[in-house]
Amino acid sequence: MKTMWIYLLLVFFLGKSIGLSDDAEDTFLKSDVQALDFQNPYTQCPIDPSAHGIYTIQVGNLEPFQVSCDAKIAGPGWTVIARRTSEELLFYRNWDSFKRGFGNISGDFFIGLDKLHAITKAQNQELYVYLTDFEGNSRFAQYDEFYIESENQAYRMAKLGRFIGDAGDSLNVHRNQKFTTYDRDNDERAKSSCAVDYMGAWWYKDCHDSNLFGMYLKGSVEHIFAKGMCWRDWRGYFYSYKVMQMMVRPK
Repeated sequence: MKTMWIYLLLVFFLGKSIGLSDDAEDTFLKSDVQALDFQNPYTQCPIDPSAHGIYTIQVGNLEPFQVSCDAKIAGPGWTVIARRTSEELLFYRNWDSFKRGFGNISGDFFIGLDKLHAITKAQNQELYVYLTDFEGNSRFAQYDEFYIESENQAYRMAKLGRFIGDAGDSLNVHRNQKFTTYDRDNDERAKSSCAVDYMGAWWYKDCHDSNLFGMYLKGSVEHIFAKGMCWRDWRGYFYSYKVMQMMVRPK
């Protein structure tokens, strides 16, 4: 590590001596710093008020990967596992897509169930759900424990702790439930699939109090029951939120 930084300093001063442009120097140094980031990844998002953005972490047996760290909504140290701010990214996807993850971590995305399992297995985690409506109001639901099993158990939400917050508890009914997508029905509904019926993917039971991976429907949606990005205990089944962000942080 020390040798690498000495090398970077030498490159910087060499660039000055041979007249490299500032843009060329920045590009070169940023690429090497990014390489260093992957060589020496964090094990979690840094507990630092300035640590807001993209960081590289390594957990379990997975290769290092990039995550979005949020230090603004609820303090430092949170790893964003899902974010939705527009209708552009479709969440009505198959099992393999949710297993691997999709989207852009600088924008809207889902981290992937394999990574979520690894993160929650590596350290005890708490969960934070942040919601904003189209009228400019924001609320949250926080749980002091959160653990997702591996694919062998269909990514069951094995642990969901004590709730605090002003959004109401619309997740507790999903505790101990397996994950369901339109092509992998693991819910408790006998005659149909909750994912198909409600146009989403989630830890459905029969069926849901929350559907944050449902359709992005832009606010109040009369005659479209529970298919939107809903959280029952705040604005009910006929409302789909403007912003949704789910985050985890080590306890």
